[in-house]
Amino acid sequence: MSVEQATGSTEQPPEQVPEQATEQAEASARRTLPRFVLPRWNWVVWAVLALVLVALVLRVWDLGLRAMHHDESLHGTFSWYFSEGRGYRHDPLMHGPFQFHVIAAFFKLFGDSELVARLPSALFGTALVATPLLLRRWLGTVGVLTASLLLVVSPSLLYYSRFARNDLFIAVWTVLLIVSVWRYRDDGRLRWLLVASAALALSFATKETTYLTAALLLTYVSVTLSFALVEQLKWALSGWRRVVLGLLLAPFAWVVAALWPLTGEWRARIGWQERPREVDLLVVLGTLTGSQLAAAVQLPLGMIGVELEGDRELTIAASMVTAVVFGGAVVGLGWRWRWWALCAGLFYVIYVLLFTTGFTNLDGFGSGFWDSLDYWLAQQDVRRGEQPWFYYIMMLPIYELLTLMVGFLGGLWLVIRGDRLTAFLLLWFVGTFAVLAMAGEKMPWLTVHLALPLVFLTGRVAGLALPRMARWLWGGQAPIVAWAGAGAASSALVLLLVFTVQTAVGVSFDHPDTPIEPLIYTQTSPEVPPLSDRIYEVALADPDGGQVPVYVDTTGSLSWPWAWYLRDLEVSYVPQEALRDGEFAEGAILVTAQNALVPTDPIRFEYEEPVEYRHRWWFQESGYKSTTWESFRTELFDGSLVSDWVSFMDDRVEESTIGSFDGEVWFPK
Repeated sequence: MSVEQATGSTEQPPEQVPEQATEQAEASARRTLPRFVLPRWNWVVWAVLALVLVALVLRVWDLGLRAMHHDESLHGTFSWYFSEGRGYRHDPLMHGPFQFHVIAAFFKLFGDSELVARLPSALFGTALVATPLLLRRWLGTVGVLTASLLLVVSPSLLYYSRFARNDLFIAVWTVLLIVSVWRYRDDGRLRWLLVASAALALSFATKETTYLTAALLLTYVSVTLSFALVEQLKWALSGWRRVVLGLLLAPFAWVVAALWPLTGEWRARIGWQERPREVDLLVVLGTLTGSQLAAAVQLPLGMIGVELEGDRELTIAASMVTAVVFGGAVVGLGWRWRWWALCAGLFYVIYVLLFTTGFTNLDGFGSGFWDSLDYWLAQQDVRRGEQPWFYYIMMLPIYELLTLMVGFLGGLWLVIRGDRLTAFLLLWFVGTFAVLAMAGEKMPWLTVHLALPLVFLTGRVAGLALPRMARWLWGGQAPIVAWAGAGAASSALVLLLVFTVQTAVGVSFDHPDTPIEPLIYTQTSPEVPPLSDRIYEVALADPDGGQVPVYVDTTGSLSWPWAWYLRDLEVSYVPQEALRDGEFAEGAILVTAQNALVPTDPIRFEYEEPVEYRHRWWFQESGYKSTTWESFRTELFDGSLVSDWVSFMDDRVEESTIGSFDGEVWFPK
């Protein structure tokens, strides 16, 4: 019995190419100019483009209306500094450099504003809708249209497509990585390795979740390589023995791939003469990802009590970065030196140019190759957000119920039936879910990384199930019960789609800056933008053309988003004690935390009554964070859990329950 039979696979494995034939094909390819074939522009492509247009409208409509979130103001302000010629230095605190380069470029082209700061994310979120076409042969017409439609209306994807964050950038790079791995296993073309190399570089330069994506892809390729190698063994094994041997071999598949050029004689003895395409993927993805793992040496060193700091850290960092980059080059050049040189060259050119900002910030070498992983490893113990372990179990039914029901449950059914693409997509979702659930930091924007594989799973399920169901029903053999079941299922799907659209519209348009639901989490109050207009009006009212000094209290990160809104003014950011001690210019405008100046302070006589405002407000999380197994069981059986859930899904929470951090603006008399 073959491995495909043992695992229930219904698809043919990719063709295995002997090394001699592969070398001949490479020589032929070098003598022939590449041919570029235009896509088939039939009605399916036009239908997807129509959905892309709808997505664009949904993502840019009133894009600048919502107040700038704390994180958005950081991204926008430092991008604005960059666009103004003040340079840029990569800081792992704000993730990779890609978003700062692209937002700064948009500021140079279109001017600086809230809309322009969010426009790159909106355009990437729009482009994402077209990506199912890259898997059209496997998803089918119905699957492509289903996936594209769900990418348009997914509440998580729509909301963060209208947000100056990096989540939609990384979503596009992740899909390109998934597609390139699948497509290379199918046809073995160099272009997919180049796509994977470029997407991997851009992904590492965007967000550190790339370590998770790369780990999942390497795990998948290792498992598929191990089973491909088991198929080539000279001696016959029964089906279950092949499965067991394949699973045992998987953790060591990377060793086989790395030493492939050096083990020809030994491999010939056991039948491993044909190089599976998974070897190529493992070498390219493994060597390029390995160049980013130097800082992981701190994990074993920490276990034996060795702490890295000062000169010791610099020495270890330089040594490890050199070792992983050089080691990857040795393995890659020994594999296929021309192909690896192209892939690695593309990867490192993109990576180095972004992290060093075109070699204007040479410290970017260290902040990229070492500090990125170093910083985020340390952050896992901080546990920002302090969310419970079931956080994403709660979030997904609220925002991605349709894809969760159809994609996840339907995907399990297809995997049982042996569908290989579904197994790949399900690994993408389950692996991402497991790591994010275990991670110390859980945040609502990470729901994007769970919604994305669920959408593609739903497309796969719809592409296989709906056409077969339609042929069966219209073939004249289906009983009346089947028609009734199909009608009920269709009605349920329509209701779920309506619920999804309603949820997406609510969070993105009805109350996008009012945190009455957990996806919004924390948000700058809508009272801030009009108040900033008044500050400008007063600050620039001097008929002699001068500016009234502005001082901003730094208590509670009050500086953000004021640093963005007051970017065209000269502003001093000072601690609260300095304001209480009167350490500011006479007649200045003061922005303080609430009650920073006590009622008896004589400064009050020099100012009008302060304008009180809500600076930042957030969704109250105390309810679900206090849930225990006992309270969950009790509320489930007495029915209160279901009733509370239905009530929340219908009306969210009252605005009066929102927590807030308030401030005051003092205008001089």
